[in-house]
Amino acid sequence: MTDAAANNVVATLVTEVRGKLEEALSIAKAAESCARDGSVDRAVQILMDFEGLVHEARDLFKAALT
Repeated sequence: MTDAAANNVVATLVTEVRGKLEEALSIAKAAESCARDGSVDRAVQILMDFEGLVHEARDLFKAALT
């Protein structure tokens, strides 16, 4: 793979990491709002979606490092 191609792959991976983290942040904010409003059970339900995104972001991060 050429340097330019490798740079494009890494740039794409970084963009994907950012997207996953932005989505995770949105979910965390929604969960926080529910928790603050007293809907703790709903907050925990919402956070279940958060976990997968964090793992996906981590995997993309690891790919970018290689």
